[in-house]
Amino acid sequence: MRSESTKFSMKIMTICLAILLCTAFVFVIYFQDANKSKDDISMEILQDNSGNMTLSDVKVSDQFVALPGNYSKVGYSPDRLWFKIKLNQYNADEINYLTINNPLFEDATIYLPTSNDYEIKHFGFAYKSDSDEIGYVYPAFKIPSHFDNNQYIYMTSKSIYGQNFIVQVVNDDHFRKTSMINVWAGGILLGVLAALFFYHLVMGIAIKNKTFIKFCFFVFATLLWNAATTGLLNITGFKYAYWIADYSAGIGILMSLAIVIFMRAIFQTQTRFPKIDFCFKLLIVYFPITLLVFFFINNKVGAFGAGASSMVYVLYFMIMVKGISNKMIRSPQLITAWLLCFMSVILYYLMVFGVLPQSYIMIYYLFFLSCVSAIAFALSLAEIINHLNEEKQRNQILFENSEIQSRQFELAFIRAQMDPHFVHNTLNVIEGVIAENKEKAGSLVNDLSHYLRNIFDYSNSERYISIHEELDAVKFYVRIEQARFPGKIYVNYEIDPGIQLKVPRFVIQPLVENAIKHGIRKRKIAGTVTIRVKELEQGYLIAVEDDGVGIESADKYNLLEYSPNKGIGLASINARLKAEYGTQLQIDSEKGKGTTVRFDVPIKEQP
Repeated sequence: MRSESTKFSMKIMTICLAILLCTAFVFVIYFQDANKSKDDISMEILQDNSGNMTLSDVKVSDQFVALPGNYSKVGYSPDRLWFKIKLNQYNADEINYLTINNPLFEDATIYLPTSNDYEIKHFGFAYKSDSDEIGYVYPAFKIPSHFDNNQYIYMTSKSIYGQNFIVQVVNDDHFRKTSMINVWAGGILLGVLAALFFYHLVMGIAIKNKTFIKFCFFVFATLLWNAATTGLLNITGFKYAYWIADYSAGIGILMSLAIVIFMRAIFQTQTRFPKIDFCFKLLIVYFPITLLVFFFINNKVGAFGAGASSMVYVLYFMIMVKGISNKMIRSPQLITAWLLCFMSVILYYLMVFGVLPQSYIMIYYLFFLSCVSAIAFALSLAEIINHLNEEKQRNQILFENSEIQSRQFELAFIRAQMDPHFVHNTLNVIEGVIAENKEKAGSLVNDLSHYLRNIFDYSNSERYISIHEELDAVKFYVRIEQARFPGKIYVNYEIDPGIQLKVPRFVIQPLVENAIKHGIRKRKIAGTVTIRVKELEQGYLIAVEDDGVGIESADKYNLLEYSPNKGIGLASINARLKAEYGTQLQIDSEKGKGTTVRFDVPIKEQP
């Protein structure tokens, strides 16, 4: 046990180390990129409390505060912000582009100084198709040839996702290379999620597994969310890219709903984590209501309600911590998916709250984490399916073996229950008859031989035999009993002519044996056993009736309970009938008048 725990801990440490190394590598590139133009560009910020300041007011204001360099790490602000940007180094002989590394501006205006006046550019999803930015992942503007780099660039902006961004000036060659990288990177990541979606959709439909369908919902929502927040749709020229960005808060709510539904399925929270599952159920009700408010009533109020999305990740964290500590979760794939999701949530909120500025490197890294997390979940689902298939194969083999063994065990049980005193007493009877009537003795030997052969015929393990074969076994037994107790036992056979029926082996003979042993032999006078086999409209009726001593009403209900001393009792026959036909024995008895035991065989159950 200690060895397995050690191996599991090593796997967790390896996964954590790999994620941390990857993240560290990305951060190294990130800070190098963030500081690349740090000395080339300087920025200052001004908070417009009134919201009515114009460019003229801003130009003469002395309330600007210097920022560390070419980046802003301001989180969400309800007030409009103004930025004053100075290009310290600029090559006017090249074609240059000004880029603002944040694809989720709601409403922003940039004032580019020229030799004549300011050239005004509007961007953000509030402008939809009227935005002035060119086709790029995040806002980018071609700097006009008559740009005056000795003056300040002014920008005013508003965004519910925070005013965190990096400003860069890149030449035409670098701009085109970066565009191509964005196309390839975005295409690969989008393609991975799209492939996961369609593959698991087909798989879920094919095997009729709801968890796969719920995973597809999760992947689709993740794909839509990343398309909205990374700005990748902008570079494709997609007509509704800004519309998707505008409703990104609603898409975030949809993704939270998808996560909750998928988590409930893959972690089986209903049985494993009932308290957390109750919270999930509340969120499943809450999120659709929030979505309706967002889309049809007030998107600001709906976006505010989306704050409960954070609760999803808290519950997710609780599931994993509790599952790992209780050893209910041991899948490296699930743990990898969790850690990647946890890392992406932390980085996302660091950017939202202004701890980190937005950068295309961080945006792509978050998208990458989402893709790898989805792949880890997919691998976990594949692992679950493999286990289910293996379990199904094992169960199929066990079922087939049990079918063969059950017939053998069933007959072995019946054979083992045969009363040895019956054989001993029968042999004593034969011994006594030999001297008086050799022909009768020979007949008894023949009956006993057939009776024993019927019981101990190991070569015949068929579950069902014809009703006539079963009645032959009854007749051999009855003749032996009649020889043992001459003049005391009479048997009537009321069998419908031409009846074609198969029954389980030894299902009637024990009933006759019980009727003779416990009903007739306990009488002081002779008694009669009647065996009836009738064909009815819905099946067949089999009954064994005697006019013996009967059964006390209180004892009648105990006959169908198992007892080690009962031999082939009514309880074992009743259990076999339930298993074979779904019916059971019915007992009618009256003290001093006799007993009837009967059961039905449905036609549809005939082998």
